[in-house]
Amino acid sequence: MKPIHKKLLSSLLFLIAITLQAQERKDTTLMREISINGQRQRISYRLDRQQIDASQVLTAQGGTALDVLRAVPGVVLDAEGSLSYRGSQSFLVYVDGKISPLTGTEALQMIGAANIRDIEILTTPSAKYKTDGDVGIINIVTRRAETEGWDVSVNGMASTWATLSLDAKINYRMGHHNIYVGGQGSDIHNKSQFQQEKFTTAGGASARSFADGTRFRNFRTYIGQGGYEFNTGWHRLAIDLQGGRTINPRGGDMLYETELNPNLSLREVMDSHDRYKLTKYLFQASVDYTWKLNERGDEISLSNRLRYDRFSEEYTESNMFNLAGERMEGTRGYETEHHWDCDGALSYKLHYRPQGILELGSQYTTYSEEGDYRICYWNLPTQQFVWQDDLYAPFYYRRQVISGYAQVNDRIGPLQFNAGLRVDHLIDDMDLPTITSRHKIYTELYPSAHLAYNTTKAGTFTLGYSRRTNRPGIWKLEPYITYEDYHTRIIGNPDLESEYIHSLELSWRKTFGNTQVAATAYVRRETGVVDYVRRAYDVGVTLDSIINAGNEWLNGFEVQVTTKPTPWWQLTANGDLFFHRFRATYQGCTDTNSTTGAIGWINNFRLAKNTSLQFDGHFVGGNHLTQGTEKPYVYFDLAARQTLLQGKLQLGLVAHDVFHTARYHSLRTQTFLSSETWVRPTYPNIVFSISYHFRQPTAKAKSGALSNEAEFVGKDF
Repeated sequence: MKPIHKKLLSSLLFLIAITLQAQERKDTTLMREISINGQRQRISYRLDRQQIDASQVLTAQGGTALDVLRAVPGVVLDAEGSLSYRGSQSFLVYVDGKISPLTGTEALQMIGAANIRDIEILTTPSAKYKTDGDVGIINIVTRRAETEGWDVSVNGMASTWATLSLDAKINYRMGHHNIYVGGQGSDIHNKSQFQQEKFTTAGGASARSFADGTRFRNFRTYIGQGGYEFNTGWHRLAIDLQGGRTINPRGGDMLYETELNPNLSLREVMDSHDRYKLTKYLFQASVDYTWKLNERGDEISLSNRLRYDRFSEEYTESNMFNLAGERMEGTRGYETEHHWDCDGALSYKLHYRPQGILELGSQYTTYSEEGDYRICYWNLPTQQFVWQDDLYAPFYYRRQVISGYAQVNDRIGPLQFNAGLRVDHLIDDMDLPTITSRHKIYTELYPSAHLAYNTTKAGTFTLGYSRRTNRPGIWKLEPYITYEDYHTRIIGNPDLESEYIHSLELSWRKTFGNTQVAATAYVRRETGVVDYVRRAYDVGVTLDSIINAGNEWLNGFEVQVTTKPTPWWQLTANGDLFFHRFRATYQGCTDTNSTTGAIGWINNFRLAKNTSLQFDGHFVGGNHLTQGTEKPYVYFDLAARQTLLQGKLQLGLVAHDVFHTARYHSLRTQTFLSSETWVRPTYPNIVFSISYHFRQPTAKAKSGALSNEAEFVGKDF
């Protein structure tokens, strides 16, 4: 072990030891009284989802929903902090049963782990839910006040990566009424060391280039939120307002060494600085109303959500300087737009018998963007940027989805099931007057079914199926070139088609004394796989094009074992192994067969009544890409948590990748191109967090107080 690793580990253990000594002075018999039998499981399961208890993931302290999800088998975070689950980055994100104002990884980065109670993953969502996302839906259930009176929480964090975050929420509940207001500001950083070697051949010329430097990706969020909730038991009304700004910059600073036609030994060295920034000013309002019709529980629900981005700008910049500091090349691209989207739903639930529910519903979604794209290039002779008028591209995009569904849920003895069918009618319009247009109208069917059978001796068996899709957004359709950096360019594809996914899962769960075992076998078949194909564009320059690459089959197996070797030690071991088969339908992609997976080894230690320690080890297997491979790697995290002031104050310390072993190594090859990339997160990454939660010491909420409807337990959205 390197000296710095020893110092870090020693410092953490020393801090914990001091705390333990202080507590032992108060009660020398404390350690003998410890029991974790009352702890919630890290991951629990229901008919159509798995649920992660955020409080049990110490390594997420000071982090976000992304850090909580690291505990889930099949979840992998890349060097820039983007999450993939079972090999895919396509999923829907909801917060308390309502769609997030942001999407994908951005949405998960917006919610601090201290504000999360649970995260639910629906890999085969029922027909009542939206169909986007090939690996389903991630719903974040936030912590909510459940007692009358005042409830105040404040959370802050800082890290050695200069990450900062602060959020606060005030809640007042009285009788049928609940009012809350809050806000958050965060600047989350991802930093890495980057190296890449490319060999390209274009236009009869060849080149070898080597890049060495640093890359970064930040998530800056400033959001305010407020709302009102009313519940009499018969009528439930919830109004929520959110607004603010998000800024997501990324980029890199590289030293490029290029050899043109290596046999002639023509060599140049350039200093490269590339920047990307997406800025949004957004507002979102949602209203939900439910009317309970009778004592049997029949109800009508109505909901609507409106989001409006009054300004959004996507800015790209690439700069190339010689070693004397003179600008030799450069581009600046601006894509400005405003956009709005709206979701609405009306549903009716009929309890046709005590355990049976028939639900009928109608939903609609409309999404619009309007803006333009401009780019200018550095003119070396005149020493100025010049606008490229022939590349000016105004655009308009609108998608409308009108849906209807029917679903039945029932239980007969030990057998529980649901089945449903969803119909989506879509109108897809895109108009780029200077380039192309696209107009599509079509109707699709999406069935789903779930079955659970519970036996005392054999355990619980569940079977789930759903059909889903990934519909390309406008940024994948735009057929003009944008710059990732000066040597890497990206272009969309207006002819891109949707992906279609069939998902099937079979799970088994059983408890053996202090040990719980859960195993899942899953199959995912995807047609029209959307991927980037990389090709040589110019000497030393590559172009990534978005295409429908082919079809793939994913057969996987997940297992999780949770046990308690001692009253103060809880051990969780999980693994995900899957076989991937890809059959190319696009020239430039190749057929691949691969077996890969991931292993997690998670140890929770209750060292004292108010002191906890967690040590995790993770192995991420290699992976085959449509044009190459990714190498395997391992990493380890260490975390400690101390609770003070009768549980009101929590202090956390987390060291990510404590042995500096995480790295991302990939290779891409084809006829006129080969590239090899090494990415390694900057070391060290240590996070300190502090949370304070004050509750007015009153009795539990009265029966007329608002129930926690937002727990995503079947609520339509």
